[in-house]
Amino acid sequence: MLQIMSAGDEEEDDDDESRMPLLVYVSREKRRASPHHFKAGALNALLRVSSLVSNAPFVLVLDCDMSCNSRASALEAMCFHLDRRGAPDNDLAFVQFPQMFHNLSRSDIYTNDLRYIFATRWFGLDGLRGPLLSGTGFYARRDALYGAPPPATQGGADLSSGELARSFGHSDQLLASVRSVLQSSTPPSSSSSSSAESPRLVPRDATLVASCAYEKGTGWGHQVGFMYQSVVEDYFTGYRRFFARGWTSAYCYPARPSFLGTMPTNLNDVLVQNKRWMSGMLAVVLSRHCPLACRDLLAVSVPQAMAVAYFGFLALSAFPVLCYATLPQLCFLRGVPLFPDARWSAAAFASSLLQHLVEVSVANRRLAVRAWWNEQRFWMLNAVTGQLFGCVSALQDLLGAAALDFDLTAKAGDGSLYHRGVFDFTGCSTLLLPATTLCVLNAAALVGGTWNMMTRGGGARSELLPQLFLLSYVAALSYPLLEGMFLRQDPARVPRRITALSVAFAAVLLALFG
Repeated sequence: MLQIMSAGDEEEDDDDESRMPLLVYVSREKRRASPHHFKAGALNALLRVSSLVSNAPFVLVLDCDMSCNSRASALEAMCFHLDRRGAPDNDLAFVQFPQMFHNLSRSDIYTNDLRYIFATRWFGLDGLRGPLLSGTGFYARRDALYGAPPPATQGGADLSSGELARSFGHSDQLLASVRSVLQSSTPPSSSSSSSAESPRLVPRDATLVASCAYEKGTGWGHQVGFMYQSVVEDYFTGYRRFFARGWTSAYCYPARPSFLGTMPTNLNDVLVQNKRWMSGMLAVVLSRHCPLACRDLLAVSVPQAMAVAYFGFLALSAFPVLCYATLPQLCFLRGVPLFPDARWSAAAFASSLLQHLVEVSVANRRLAVRAWWNEQRFWMLNAVTGQLFGCVSALQDLLGAAALDFDLTAKAGDGSLYHRGVFDFTGCSTLLLPATTLCVLNAAALVGGTWNMMTRGGGARSELLPQLFLLSYVAALSYPLLEGMFLRQDPARVPRRITALSVAFAAVLLALFG
């Protein structure tokens, strides 16, 4: 269904700000015989419909849980897109804004502010041909989304009718709008379409290009538009559609948030969201589309290919964290020292914590001990839950055992516990089971190992001190899990089934290896 809900108030010519802009509602059909391709499919449908309604040269993409907080965002983005001084070759594909949330609490126990991305790494990537596409809050060029190369490169898009029809489908109105965009070597002005003459009427081919069956036999999702080969269409589209073709990006971080969204306030939803990100990116880098094997991207910039691959392989950090969550505990319980030199071990561990504290404090422009502690805690929790299950899902997809799914998360909760700084375990499933099991294992090893260490000689005590500190630190980080399993009695506690399974699995590990 497609409906023009407002075509503007043409009578109020004196006050432009009071006029309602063109507002078009699109409801995309979904049929079993035609894959809808989740968010990427919806974006491509909107891209086709908008080409018939306005054919605007730039496209703003926002998630359904985000809204515009500043009408100056378009002006700020155009300062990058239309500036000929900073980019003489006019190779800027999109301008990325940070994700910010209106329901973020002061404590932010789930680190949903995504500091390590939008306040640190995206600034670094801005000096390396631009940050990655973040899925929401960006202004992109329409011709770049259509697969056109940057104007500075040799050659251009094939504008023959047959080639355009094979890529964009058989709609005369759509092909005319595409041709008008691709014929320009500079950011195009808004091209006229059939709807420009009669703005209150739905274009003739609008419902056709929005239908599920329209994409069959075309290049949508492959040669043109947002890419379909991954559940994280932003990551894949960013480097395959833009960076590998020679386009660049820019990062705009205004003083006032341009866009505000709603973040999940339930731990299970946060972990499910991270699992989808990790599994989707890992599936890309483990496939034939790996950035380190992309010749076009390597020809443009080897450092940028390494930066893109870094985020794809990020999920694999679950395995070293898993080793640190099991081996020191079991060895400490048996009195086996893993770190013989206590001084060097303490110096290495302290330097790592100090580096992270400095990074967080610089991003927050103050000494942010609470933010540092929350990031340390959630980094450990997410590694053995979202990242670990993300690796499992990506491996299943690679082996053909199970396809990756676009896991949806609820963001409409009241968030009362979250704003009080209390973990909300409502709805937590087996996704939390590794973390709770390792939490119980660490606590049992800490108590049993300390008792054994106190009954040994002085030499053994000094050798086991680094492990004692590590287990104590992990126990402090995992206190919310222990509290949710054994101390809390409210409905948002860790489900009793998960608690029972965690104790049983930890007992098996202790019996086998302890």
